[in-house]
Amino acid sequence: MFVLILSGPVTGKRADSQAWSQMEARRPGPTQKSDVPATTRERDTRKSGTPSRPDTRATPTPARRDARADADLCAACRAGKLAEVKRILDTGRADVNCRSVVGMTPVMRAAGWGHRDVVELLVSRGADVSLVDDDGDNVLHYACEGGYRKTVEFVLSLDGVDINSRGQRSMTPVMLAALRGHRDVVEFLVSRGADVSLVDGVGNDILHYACRGGDRKTVEFVLSLDGVDINVRNDYGETAADVARDGRHHQLSDLLVSRGTQ
Repeated sequence: MFVLILSGPVTGKRADSQAWSQMEARRPGPTQKSDVPATTRERDTRKSGTPSRPDTRATPTPARRDARADADLCAACRAGKLAEVKRILDTGRADVNCRSVVGMTPVMRAAGWGHRDVVELLVSRGADVSLVDDDGDNVLHYACEGGYRKTVEFVLSLDGVDINSRGQRSMTPVMLAALRGHRDVVEFLVSRGADVSLVDGVGNDILHYACRGGDRKTVEFVLSLDGVDINVRNDYGETAADVARDGRHHQLSDLLVSRGTQ
């Protein structure tokens, strides 16, 4: 049986079915506003919108740490409530880099839910985009796992963000985007220099991840890239076609066979 060791921005990291369930529990869900295209509204019940211009005022250094204010900040960032995020930061009681579940920072939450305007505000108020969560994932991993291209574009424009950064099990952001079937994000990352020849901690490359995700168009795009070997095997001796078959994506395994996989 195929065992794919993964890690991801909005996930609990997984080597078995239980771990995959933990990952699903941490995936971005319904929210109020994001940069998700209108075609995905029914699935994610999100609304697209034009990001507001970020507030450039500095966030006051908390005179007295307030755990409740930190929790409220995380909740507001997750929900994309820009005005509420501003209000909380202006009180000076919340830490813009506070940690919540599995070491997530507010800016990771905002990026994972596609709230680019909130991400911009947090960055202007001192959010540290070089931080990683307890699993090693950073803000770019979160944005890519969620599939928010506009957020990905903004995050990638920031100093200190490495397009080929490694998360848990050495997953790169483009691997996460491929896993989730976010072809537009994969294409964007590749256009900006994402290295598709890299493998994770157990030898899975981007094609393994795309096949695990099951999106045919993403797989077809990945197959068109230089540096992607259709016959590369992970540490368990499995090709991308094996991954597709294990995930019951038989059309993908047939596609790979037609392309000459061994």
